[in-house]
Amino acid sequence: MYQECSLGYNKTYRQVIDNFLPNLADFYKRPSAYRVEPFRIFGNLYYVGDRKVCMHLVDTGDGLLLFDTGYRNTSHMLVQSIYDLGFDPHDIKLIIHSHGHFDHFGSGNEFRALYGAQVAMSRVDTELLREDPRRALMHLSPAPDDEICWPDIEIDDGDVLTLGSTRVRCQLSPGHTMGTMAFFFDAVDGEETKKVAYLGGVGFLSVYKEYCREYGLPENKTELLKTSIEKLRGEKADIFLGNHPNHNCTLEKRQWMIEHPGSDPFINPEGWSIFLDALEARRADFERLGY
Repeated sequence: MYQECSLGYNKTYRQVIDNFLPNLADFYKRPSAYRVEPFRIFGNLYYVGDRKVCMHLVDTGDGLLLFDTGYRNTSHMLVQSIYDLGFDPHDIKLIIHSHGHFDHFGSGNEFRALYGAQVAMSRVDTELLREDPRRALMHLSPAPDDEICWPDIEIDDGDVLTLGSTRVRCQLSPGHTMGTMAFFFDAVDGEETKKVAYLGGVGFLSVYKEYCREYGLPENKTELLKTSIEKLRGEKADIFLGNHPNHNCTLEKRQWMIEHPGSDPFINPEGWSIFLDALEARRADFERLGY
């Protein structure tokens, strides 16, 4: 049986940093081993990510909308996934990056150059990267040619981005980064509509007080995250999307779909609340440990 989410266990800041590069070494050496066959989640909403980072595609009826572009070394896999679904990457009109870390905007520059897509990211994270580009964490990448993808559109809290029939409401949700955004939109299948929620940053590496001191950021991120979670509880969702596959057990749910044709475990009106409960429990534990 699949789970709704799996947010992992807390480690010390030094343990996380020491494991970061070793955990990426094989991924950078042979990224195709981490490829996931793209699939439809519901209606006009598709998964085009890999085993490391979630990426989602929406067919708006007037061009494609892409959430996140993953690592730079997986741009070829993202292109292939879009083609495999029967779409053309030249039809991507808008890319929305969930927050300002290199593993989520890595292929953005290449997609903009090749296909002419506009790129959006929060104004808060963009300004923080202008102040100190190290906050993108590219120095933790095994690839020396990674680069920041500067947005064409800087998103503010409450903005609505519209493409075709899809309206994406954006809510500033600081915690993972100061400019992490949550996104809310409808996925449509004929006459049926499902509300979709996507919190664009969940990991705790960038919440540690040691991390915040190192990068000149506020040390009260656990409190900021708590406030963000409380605000997000006011939202309703039939489907919630992960920022990394473990955040909503993307791969387990996909396997369930394969083994149970006709079922769609991504559709669960209780899943969003379960996810937020798990996130708050981990946040509270993180705070208790003094991280």
